Amino acid sequence: MPRIIQDELTIPMDDEELTLVDKLNNDQKFAYNTIMEVIQRKQTMAFFVDGPGGTGKMFLYRALLASLRSDGHIAIATATSGIAATLLPGGRTAHSRFKIPLIPEASSTCSISKQSDLAELIRRAVVLIWDEAPMVNRRALEALDRTLQDLMEINSPFGGKVLILGGDFRQVLPVIPKGTKAELLDACIVNSPLWRYIKILHLTQNMRSINDQQFSEYIRRIGDGIEPFATDDLIKVPSSMAIPWEGDHSIAQLIEQVFPDLQNHAYNARYMVDRALLTPINEDVDKLNEKIITQFPGEEQKLYSFDEVEDDTQHLYQQDFLNSISPGGLPPHILRLKKGAPIMLLRNIDPKVGLCNGTRLLCRGCFNNVIDAEILTGQYAGTRVFLPRIPLKTTENVHLPFVMIRRQFPIRLSFALTINKAQGQTIPNVGIYLPDHVFSHGQLYVALSRGVSQSTTKLLVQKGTIPGEEGVHTKNIVYKEILLHSS
Repeated sequence: MPRIIQDELTIPMDDEELTLVDKLNNDQKFAYNTIMEVIQRKQTMAFFVDGPGGTGKMFLYRALLASLRSDGHIAIATATSGIAATLLPGGRTAHSRFKIPLIPEASSTCSISKQSDLAELIRRAVVLIWDEAPMVNRRALEALDRTLQDLMEINSPFGGKVLILGGDFRQVLPVIPKGTKAELLDACIVNSPLWRYIKILHLTQNMRSINDQQFSEYIRRIGDGIEPFATDDLIKVPSSMAIPWEGDHSIAQLIEQVFPDLQNHAYNARYMVDRALLTPINEDVDKLNEKIITQFPGEEQKLYSFDEVEDDTQHLYQQDFLNSISPGGLPPHILRLKKGAPIMLLRNIDPKVGLCNGTRLLCRGCFNNVIDAEILTGQYAGTRVFLPRIPLKTTENVHLPFVMIRRQFPIRLSFALTINKAQGQTIPNVGIYLPDHVFSHGQLYVALSRGVSQSTTKLLVQKGTIPGEEGVHTKNIVYKEILLHSS
């Protein structure tokens, strides 16, 4: 039996996974029964599980996976982001599992040959799950459809496989560099010709903020774009969550609210995993992380990268210039670290053991060529890993006239994260810092819905004052035409 199939058939499952079906709420139970009936009758169907953050989409997938795998079936679990993939037992990113091109074109297919072991795995699978599908360009879904029709030799949507897509169109949509609103909407999977073949299942009960119904309803209004505007397309932030802007010391106040008594909590994994600051752009993430690592106790180590330009045989670019470049997807030239500080992985190193782009870890030891770290999130939380220095290349969307290679540890500090990086994570104590208002659909909603209650969610808006109006205000951008509404 091919190794890839053997691995799928031996995904570890604890007793708790098998009890998940009994814990499903009414919405989840309806979705579960609808999907299982199609699988058991060997019918073909594609589903989209729609639910705001916190309504238990992941819980539903895990219940389905446990039921099917315990009966000896193969069920393939994927997600668009690495961090969401680590929350699914046996999960991989959709791009790596289905070999989807990184930048799919209108007629792209996946790089899977009909004779490969992966093709056989897909043929044997009774269901394919793809979480966070709204984040992906519709051309990726269309590439998978063409490939499945080819592998299965069936000329029907998705080759007749049972496909479960899931996600929330209130959240961040596909990234189209410098794209217009029209281009962004066109890239969404709801505008694919395949969408008409997909049955929508709605989850509506928020389990994450179940103890704060007022907060849950506020987040839903933000996501649906129906929270009333105070003026000038700005909404009012509830006073219990707002920190008024009174200069730079307001940032210190936000840090103290989210990381109280930080000096006494170095090395405390539980403390670190429960809190983070979120902000829209990498530049402000770096400023917040620099500020907090300075306050953090312990001896600081500075780890320097070695930078070069690909195929630069003439050495046209000076080291100092390359060192000064700080593109979003790369670690900094100077990585300032202390033992006990939280860090985030910037590449998919080994997804099957939880080391994905977006995985949060705790630095346990810091050496010149290796970092000793503990995984903080997902099913591998608590696992100790060693991270080496690796060469990392800039990507096409960085807009440099060359490809730069930075040899550095593939991490950043993660006291603070970008809002987009936080998608899919629950952060019980969250602080949102907006030096400027959010600039894209779903950003404010994603930031707020990481939290669990008003009392542990704080918002600092630098430009949040409206003359003649009390309180703190901010912008909320929602493209209502993309949202799905439960009947």
